[in-house]
Amino acid sequence: MTLDLTVAIPSHNDNGHLTRLLSHLAALKFTRSIIVVDDGSLPAPDHDTLIKASGLAPAQLTLLRQPQVAGAGAARNRALLHTTTKHLLFMDADDLPTRELRALCRSLAQAGEFDFCMFQHHDSRMGQSGQWGQMAFDQSLWDKTELNHRNLSEVSTTDAACLAQTANYPWNKIYRTDFLHAHRLRCSDTLVHNDIALHWKSFLRAGRILSSARIGVTHFVTPGGNRLTNRLGAERLRVFEPLEEIALEISVENTPKSPYALAFFGFALGLLCWVNESLDPSLRSELAQRSTAFFNRYLSRSMRTQLKQQRPDDWQRAAKLFQLTV
Repeated sequence: MTLDLTVAIPSHNDNGHLTRLLSHLAALKFTRSIIVVDDGSLPAPDHDTLIKASGLAPAQLTLLRQPQVAGAGAARNRALLHTTTKHLLFMDADDLPTRELRALCRSLAQAGEFDFCMFQHHDSRMGQSGQWGQMAFDQSLWDKTELNHRNLSEVSTTDAACLAQTANYPWNKIYRTDFLHAHRLRCSDTLVHNDIALHWKSFLRAGRILSSARIGVTHFVTPGGNRLTNRLGAERLRVFEPLEEIALEISVENTPKSPYALAFFGFALGLLCWVNESLDPSLRSELAQRSTAFFNRYLSRSMRTQLKQQRPDDWQRAAKLFQLTV
């Protein structure tokens, strides 16, 4: 039994890495369909050229094009609209799947219905020091659960709230396509920070979550350059759009969603501190003002006390930057 799976790939001016990824997918043979959404690349990739270079069957690859750059989030949303398989995995053009991902897909095909399965990954920055696996912060969150050494496991609400605080990547989850459609889950249309809403809303709305300690993807991080993820200007201030969406949803929900509240606002503390460090210095004053307003709007006194106790480093930095008090 195999998983009925589509791999969806946004790509922008990355035809070399895209061809490499498609070649690996062709060799591993774990996906029925592949959708590439080209995001305004110059030159644009060509379907026949990609097929010839990768070894994929022509009918296996769908190539869509956005004539103007709209961002990876918009590209993923478009791919979702064209997905006809039961399950969906997003990947970046410069990611690489591992054999462990193929093994995971075989296990998931026999796991019954699930909304999504989150798996571990290898970060190229770890490889620079000869290590294999995730960045230390993400790994520490997995280590706090009982899931870190299990190839496939059900995820409790407590453990899910812990895993939700990892980096909000879209390519470390295999989704049930109908789950995404039923709950209208999409990426934001922002050029950066477009995966926050998809990540958190998936946790908030899922019924059955699975996890796997298998390392399914190698993720490559390249500092500098013209990649959208390296933009440090005013587009970073749109981070408040998805943060407000999630904060509002958490604020109106009672149990069992409430365990996510502390997790989310702790994540927001760390994220906004990171944005401040990487942002154009001329924009930091505006970021501080908007961050202060955001936390004052949503954080109760008891929540502030808990955050100070559970995430002391993030709280100390945020309190100084954004004038937060308990």
